[in-house]
Amino acid sequence: MGVLAASHKPGIADSLRELVAWLGARGIRVILPADQAPRSGVVTDVCERAELAERVDLIIAMGGDGTLLSAARLAAPRGKPVLGINFGGFGFLAALPQQRMLDALGEAMAGDFSSSDRMMAQARVVREGETAAAFLALNDVVVGKGLSSRLFRLTTTVSGETVSDFPADGMIISTPTGSTGYALSAGGPVVDPEVRAFLITPICAHTLSARALVVPAHRTIELWLPDHRGEDVCLTADGQEGMPLHGEDRVIITEAPFSACLIGLASDTFYEKLRTKLSWGGQR
Repeated sequence: MGVLAASHKPGIADSLRELVAWLGARGIRVILPADQAPRSGVVTDVCERAELAERVDLIIAMGGDGTLLSAARLAAPRGKPVLGINFGGFGFLAALPQQRMLDALGEAMAGDFSSSDRMMAQARVVREGETAAAFLALNDVVVGKGLSSRLFRLTTTVSGETVSDFPADGMIISTPTGSTGYALSAGGPVVDPEVRAFLITPICAHTLSARALVVPAHRTIELWLPDHRGEDVCLTADGQEGMPLHGEDRVIITEAPFSACLIGLASDTFYEKLRTKLSWGGQR
C-alpha cells in the first residue's frame, strides 16, 4: 500500500506513523515516496514518486483535496484506486475523517466502502506544430492570466467549431469532479460525477452573454491565443502543475483514456457532500 501525505500540515507526521504501525500490525507493507520519507521520520520502504502507483495496489492520500488530486494523477494511468483521509479544511474529495482515521479505514478494509470512477482530462500544449507539454487533471485545466491584470482574448472551439471569442481573465475546462471546485466559484453548474462531460466556464468574461457550457466528454476542446501580445498567460492542471503560454499556442483538451477510482465509505455519497459541505438545500 502506498501513502502520499501532505507532510507540511500540522500533526500529519504523527498520524502517518500511527497509520504505518496500524497497517504493519495487519501485515500490510507500506511504501512512501522517497522525497517524503525523510520529513516524516517513518521507517518503511520507499520508491520514487513516479513509481509509487506501479509498486502498490492502493494509494492512501493523507491531506486535503490537493493531496488527493496529486495521488489521482499518479494512480489513474495505472488503474490503481485512491483513498483520501481529510486533514484539510474543506475535504470534498478526501473521504475519511481525520478524527476517526483508523476506525474508518478498518470499515473500508472490511468491505464497507464505495468506489467511484471519475473521468479525467488530458491537455496538450501545441507550439509550432509540436507538443510542448502534456498534463493530466482530475478537477480542471485552466488557461488564465498570471500576475498581469490585463484581459486577454481567448478563442475556444469544440470539435473544430468556434463557441467563444471574447476578452476574459481566462477559461476553466473542468470535469464533473471539478464542477464543485474553481468552476463553481466562477458561476458554473454542479454536475453529478457519474456524468461524462466537460464544463467550459469563462472567468470574468468582458461580455454580458457569457455562460458556462456543458459538452459531451468525447468532444475535443481547443483553446487558442490568437491575439497574445506578451500578456502573462498560464496553463494550470488541478491548480498544481502547469506552464506559461506563448502567442499562437494551442491547448487541446480531451478525455483521458482512463478514469480515477476514488474509494470512500459507503455512506459518503456525492449528494450527502452537497448537503453537508455546500449546504445544498439549507441547514438540516
